[in-house]
Formats: sequence, structure tokens, C-alpha cells
Amino acid sequence: MSGNSNTSDQFAQIGKALSTTASAFFGSQSMEDTILSYSSPYKKLLHQTITHAGSSNSILKLHRSKNPFKSTTNDSFQDLYSATNGKSFFQNQFSNSKTSFQVLSYLSEELLNDIPSDSNATPKGSKLLTENGEKAKKKKNKNEPSLFQGFTASLPVINETIDTQKKIDNGEEKSLPQYLTNGSDSGSYDEDAEFSLPGNIDSKQINNTYSLSFLHQACQKVTDNLDLLEIQKNLAASEIREIDTKLEKLKIMRDLVFKRVAKVEQNELFLEKHLINIKDRIDMIKEYGLEQEDDSSSEEMEAQKLKQASLAMGRSTSTKSERSNPTEHEENDRSEDDSENETSALISQSIYQKLQNNPPQSQANALNKHINYKKKQQQYSHHHRKTFPTLQQYYDPGSKIASFQKAHDDSITCLDFDMPFGTMCTAGKLDHEVKIWDLSKKTHIGNLAGHLASISCMQMDQYNTLITGGRDALLKLWDVERAVQVYDEGGTITENNEDLCIHNFDAHVDEITALHFESDVLISGSQDRTIRQWDLNTGKCLQTLDLNFTNRGPSGGLSTIRSNNPRSSVLLTRNEPPVIGALQCYDAALATGTKDGVVRLWDLRSGQVVRTLEGHTDAITGLQFDSVNLVTGSMDRSIRIWDLRTGLLAEAFAYESPISCLQFDLDKIAVATNENAVRVYDRKEDRHWVCGGDKPVSEENNNVEFIRYKNGYLIDGRTNGDVNTWAI
Repeated sequence: MSGNSNTSDQFAQIGKALSTTASAFFGSQSMEDTILSYSSPYKKLLHQTITHAGSSNSILKLHRSKNPFKSTTNDSFQDLYSATNGKSFFQNQFSNSKTSFQVLSYLSEELLNDIPSDSNATPKGSKLLTENGEKAKKKKNKNEPSLFQGFTASLPVINETIDTQKKIDNGEEKSLPQYLTNGSDSGSYDEDAEFSLPGNIDSKQINNTYSLSFLHQACQKVTDNLDLLEIQKNLAASEIREIDTKLEKLKIMRDLVFKRVAKVEQNELFLEKHLINIKDRIDMIKEYGLEQEDDSSSEEMEAQKLKQASLAMGRSTSTKSERSNPTEHEENDRSEDDSENETSALISQSIYQKLQNNPPQSQANALNKHINYKKKQQQYSHHHRKTFPTLQQYYDPGSKIASFQKAHDDSITCLDFDMPFGTMCTAGKLDHEVKIWDLSKKTHIGNLAGHLASISCMQMDQYNTLITGGRDALLKLWDVERAVQVYDEGGTITENNEDLCIHNFDAHVDEITALHFESDVLISGSQDRTIRQWDLNTGKCLQTLDLNFTNRGPSGGLSTIRSNNPRSSVLLTRNEPPVIGALQCYDAALATGTKDGVVRLWDLRSGQVVRTLEGHTDAITGLQFDSVNLVTGSMDRSIRIWDLRTGLLAEAFAYESPISCLQFDLDKIAVATNENAVRVYDRKEDRHWVCGGDKPVSEENNNVEFIRYKNGYLIDGRTNGDVNTWAI
């Protein structure tokens, strides 16, 4: 009886536990609070039922007695409480894969209470959860989306992202959706083609039905869909804010790296400059045989010479004192002879040292000019730059890099530079000198004075070779490096201009309007209707091409205004375009653009015109060619691109104002049209845009007259004397 009594007591305890479990499921208290609360009656009853504290016939002991061959080390519920990780949590005799899955996949009612009810799709066993979810949903704040709603709203976005990525990988998706691009201006889109009502609801059915239940159901579905769309919009806005934050951080990082690149390139220019000076010094020493030993050994040799001279003087003095009773006359004669010999020896030695260290000024000037001239000839053969600036590529197109306010007192007539962020030379309408600028430091670093009138044209290469042509009919080759050195030392230009001008090319008799040099050949065009070819090795004129036969043109022919003194600084001002507006040479090929609007291609070996390109109706003011195309600009407001292989016109377009200057490369054509901005034509994208303003307009004293463009780095010269640098 006692055994039956104990068994009945145990079943009673189990019955209480089951009833408590049922009340926990069906009561008002949530399941999670009922099971996990330490003070819950469920946990107490379950603990008492299994362990039956104080009783020797507990269910746990009874179970162990029926399984005597199994270890009892990890078979108690107490081990579940003391488990240190998930794996040991399920290492017990009462857990299997089914119970483990149930524990791991358990979701509380707070996570399930926002699942929308659907009578058609709700299983029979989930009716209780749906009812409890509806009760909790009414208590929840309507403005706060649930986790389930957020997940549901994210699914379409995730699917669209996956599909778009697949299209991009396959090369099908190349732009934004059509409704974002085509309808962006009007805000309209094709509703039927892009969107549909939720739940397969048909708009025609809505318009034709009289069922209130159907309409209420449709209203609820549309409302729920709007809630999901609002959640999607908020999620997208959050992503945009996150991306903007990342972009700001990336911009800061880019600025830091940009400054690092600028510093590295400045260091490169500094080292490159000194490397070229070292090579020039080596060439000069080798050419003139001035090689000496190291400075330390030469100083020792000079000290030994002085020591030997002093010993020789001492021996001569002792010999005089040892002589016995010389006559006064003989003593005076000998003393005079000895002093003359000693003086002449010292003078000879000092003169020798002075000649070695500091030669006479006239001799030094001639030597320096000759050395510099030879140096410029040799630069093309053995000087090759190791580095070139690329910082301009990291600016946004159309960004202003630097500005030189009032570089000259009047309009800029011409300018050029060696490379981006390098050295720039400029000339003004009222100035008779060239100003030198450091584009990296944005400072004035030198001057070149020597022309008797204003400077009309110039060219500067990457090795600082500068040649200028002016209204005084002179071409001058300048030593830019020496000019910078003199300026740094505080010297005046009038005292050193003879040193700075390496050579004068003197043969023209009127203003020089165009020039171009390549390797050791210089070509110049003048208002005297001649084109001259010069040899940079000797400075001699090799041949003269006469343009007197070109006596036609819409602007009244090729007549010029003559002056009795063409090199006077008060030449008459010409309003008509120049006879030779532009030219360029390469090897034996020469292209010229003249006032009659005709482009002529010359063979310098024969001195004859081999082809003419006709199409412009006014004077040509800009010309440049590469291996494929020749681009010309004219006062007829047009730009023409010629194919050099066929001689035919490949492309043409026009602007509202006459062309005053142009430059081009494989990507872009930069054009000055006497407006306050530079026009740029992107050859690859076939697109015209403006650098320096949204819309170029003509201003009284701020128009661009002259430009130079190299490697994405543009410099403009304006009528008010300003100079600006741009990245295009």
C-alpha cells in the first residue's frame, strides 16, 4: 500500500504540473514569463515533481534504477542549469534532436504578435497564436514597425538588388531604371507597366464590385502595403544617410591623400631640377676638359704649393745674408731683382688662381652663353625627365587650381609653361619683358628683359627652353634657370640681361606673329610675309619661304602696316589679324594657317606646298596637329578637324564668337573665343562644356584671349592681366 501511495502521490504531483502548464498556456500570463520566472509555480512544481525533495522514491531515482548501465554523471536537470555553452547544454539523457530543435527554434509571443492574420492561410494549430498576436498588436504603438513588418518590407528590396546585380554582371543593366530617367522631369511614370495592386487585386474589379467585404479587404491590403512602402522608404533614407557619412569620411581621407600626392610631386620637381643641373655640370666639365680632383685633394695641393713658395723665399733670404761684404750698389741691384722675381712669381700665381676661380666678366659671359647654348642643344639628346606631375587628374573637371591676379598691367598677349605645376612664362601687351612664375608655389620667380617692343608669341618646352618673338622682329632664346637664379640673388635685370639671352635670331623685318620649335629646328612666321627655318645648333637661317603669292582674303588681302624702324617700341597698333596666324612643324613637315583662311602643308626639304586645306572663310588664328588630325580655328567662328591621311574634313562645329586660340589632345579641344570662359569640346563623349562659368559672355575687361593646354592642365590669359589655371 505504501508503494501504491507513493506512486499515487507522484502522479498527483505530475497532474499539478500539467495543470499548471495548461494554465500557463491558456492564462493571461505570457509563456515566456511563466517558464523563465524563478518564482513561477510551474518551475517549482516541475522541480518538486522530478526531484521529489526529501523522498527516496523520486522519479529521477526511479529512472536511474531502470537504466543501471548508463552513466549518471551528466544525466540530471541540474547539469542543464550549470551548462557553460550550448553544446554542453544538450549533453544529457533527456535531450534529443527533437527537443533541441524545439528549444533553439522557440519564439516568444512578442516576436509573433505582429504576424498579420489570414483566415485562408492560417493553419488550424496556429489559431491560438493568431488570437494572442491580435491582442498584443492592439496594444503596440502603431508608429513603430515590428520586426516581422521590417523583414517583409525588406524582401522586395533584397530581391530587386539581387536581380539588378545579376543584370549588371551579365551586361544587361547599364543605367538607372527607365521611370527614374525618362520621367524625372515631369514626375510621371507608366503605372500599369511598373506597379500593381497588392494581393492580385484588379482595379477593374474594384470599380465594378458592390461587395463591402471585398472593398474592406482591399482597403486593408492597400493600407498594409502602404505601411510596408513607408518602411522601405525609411530604410532607404537610413542607407542614404549612412552612405553620406561614409562619403564624408572618404572625402576627408581623399583630401589627406591628395595633399600627400601634392607634397610628393613637389619633392619630385625639386629633385628633378637638381638632377638636371648635375647632368649639365657633368656635360660642361667633360666638354671643356675642366675635370679636377676632389675639393679636399685640391686644397691640399694648393697648400703644398704655398709651402714650397715660402721655403723658396726663405732659402733666397738666407743666401743673401751669407754673402760677405757686398757693395751697396750690387746689394741694391740684387735686392731689386730678387723682389721683382718674387713679386712676379706671386702675381703669376695669384692671377692663375683668379683665372681658375673667377675669370674676367666678359670672358665669363661669353663662356656662359656658349655653354648654355650648347646645353640647350644637348638637352633633347640625353635629358629625359623621370617624373611628370599628375595631380591635375584628381581635380574635378573645370576646377580652378590657381589664380595670378594682375600678372601684367594690361592684356596677356602670350604665355606658355613647361609642365603642370612647373614653370610658366607670360607676356603682356604693354610690357617688353617676360615674367616667370612658379605654378606650384604660385609666386613670381624671375624676369627676362631684352625685347624692344611687346612680345607676340612664345614657346616653352619641358626642359625650360624658352623662345620668344616680338614686334621688334627679333627671336630670342632665353636661359630661364639663370633668370630665376638672378632673381633669387636680388640682382637687377638690366645688369644681367646679356647673360639671360642665350642667342638672338635676327633676320625678319617685321613683327613675328607665330613660332614653333621641335628638336633642333625653329620655324618663325612674320608680318613681312615670310616663314624662316632656323638651325638651333648654329643659330643660322636655313631657308626662307615666301608668302607674297597669297594676296587674297576676305579681310582685304595680306597687306601690313610698315614702319621705318620695325624694332621701335612705338610700332603702330594693328587691328586686323596677322598674316601668319599659326604654324607647327614636325621633322620635315610644316603646317601654316594664314589670313586668307587657307591651311598649307609644306615639305621643308623642298620648300614647296604639298597640300592645301580650304574651308575657312576668314583668317586662321589657331592650328595644331598630331599623327592623325589637324585642328584649326578661325575668325569665322568655326573649328575644323581635318584628317591628315586623306586631306578631307572629318568634323566641324562653330561657336558664337571668333576663335582667338586653341589647343587639343586625344581627349579634348580647348578653345578661347574672347569670352570670360574657355570652351571645351570632349572628343570621346562628343560633348561641349564651359570651363570657368556656366555660360560664357563677353565682358569689357575680363575675356580670355590666350590659352595653353597640356596633360589636362589649362592656363588662360585674360584682357585684364589675370592668369588662371584649371583642371579639365
